[in-house]
Amino acid sequence: MSNRINSVVRRSVPCYFCNEFLEERYLFDHVKHCGLVLEECPLKCGVYVLRKNMEQHRKTCNRETNRHGQMKEIQDSLWRNKVFSALTLLRSVINNEERERRNLQNNMTQCLKLVHSQRESINSLHFRITETTEQCRQYNATVNQRLQNLEVTCDNMEQRTSFSFQQLSEQLKLIHNELTNERQKHDEVLDNWCLELKDLKCFVTKESEHVNKMWQEQRQLIHDLKLELEMRCKNSRELIEQQKQIIEKVNSLEGEVSKQSVAASSQKSIVRGLKFQVKENLKYLEELISDNTKSNVSEFLGCQCRDGCVDLYPTNGRLLWRIDRYKEKMTEAKENDSAFYSPIFLNKEYGYTLRLEVFLNGIGQWKDRHIIGCLRVQPGKWDPLLDWPCVLKAAVTLRNQENPANDIKKLVKAVGRNKSNCPDENKEPGIYMFIPHTTLTRYSGYIKDNALFLDIQVKDIKTSASTPTLTL
Repeated sequence: MSNRINSVVRRSVPCYFCNEFLEERYLFDHVKHCGLVLEECPLKCGVYVLRKNMEQHRKTCNRETNRHGQMKEIQDSLWRNKVFSALTLLRSVINNEERERRNLQNNMTQCLKLVHSQRESINSLHFRITETTEQCRQYNATVNQRLQNLEVTCDNMEQRTSFSFQQLSEQLKLIHNELTNERQKHDEVLDNWCLELKDLKCFVTKESEHVNKMWQEQRQLIHDLKLELEMRCKNSRELIEQQKQIIEKVNSLEGEVSKQSVAASSQKSIVRGLKFQVKENLKYLEELISDNTKSNVSEFLGCQCRDGCVDLYPTNGRLLWRIDRYKEKMTEAKENDSAFYSPIFLNKEYGYTLRLEVFLNGIGQWKDRHIIGCLRVQPGKWDPLLDWPCVLKAAVTLRNQENPANDIKKLVKAVGRNKSNCPDENKEPGIYMFIPHTTLTRYSGYIKDNALFLDIQVKDIKTSASTPTLTL
């Protein structure tokens, strides 16, 4: 009976991974080679795999794509496997204990029934067995031996149950320690994820700020280009109107030319007569000069030079302005926001007095990006004889000193309001011209030997309705 109990105790030690019952001395070696033990992937993808499925997992392991997606599933499966193994172990131990308890209880009841029946038979036959006392003693001895065996079995049962409960408590402690370790690892993983999320949020905020700055710069550039495009559209419309007017003038001039050709033929005869008169007048002048003294001639010539002296301003409506020391003037414009003025010129003889005002470093929102110029109407000697207000338009050409085909043409407009000779300039300049700095630096030929050329030519004149002239 004791050998049977010991064999049952040896078989009742289960593996808490595969639930296979083994002898206690073989349990440690079995755990080393058990196929249901969870092991971490050697490729460090974060997955715990059964030992028997490790080779198959290595073939399909992808540590970058499965790491974050399967982490939670692995942890849940690990917890479920461990809890399931602990529950199955408890269930198996409880079932085995319950089964053995029932067997022992049945044996105990059978033995007690047998003892009671034997004692009744002994009591009933006590008077009859006087002759067989030795047999009764032997029978009592066997009964006592059976009772002792039952007590031994009860003691062994108690020892086994205590031993099984001790093993169960130790296994529960191990499971509890493993669960606490896994919980700590889980908390560490969550902390690492929180740190990575914070770093990602900081990076996203920085990138969003950088994108916003770039977007604002692009919006400012688009706004500037829109303004320049509007200015160019206005200039193109004005050019179309000018072209229509020029076509009308050309048609009218063609008619006048045909008329003048007829008149020119009639004037040739008149010119011949005038030539003859001029020759006669020259002979008369030569005779006068020979009669006068040399002193009178010198005084006469001096007076004529003084009276004929005129201002040395261009009077054909065109000015070729050479801007020397361009780099020094650009630095001065950047430091002091100063403007530079061209020499004075006239749109025609005895016409309006003009000059070009240039901001090399730009003004306002175009500062540090464009060269800006405007045409100004200045007080002149013949202003009282001119019509006011006036609108003057001019074409400004930035000359390329290497290739004339790359010249840049811009339109400017000036508005003259009054006839006063005050030094204040007109408050309404009209249309500005815009030349980007990038054009000067990107293409060669515009600035050479530290000099820049601007060709200014007045294109059109619009004045108020001309005043009627008086005839005497």
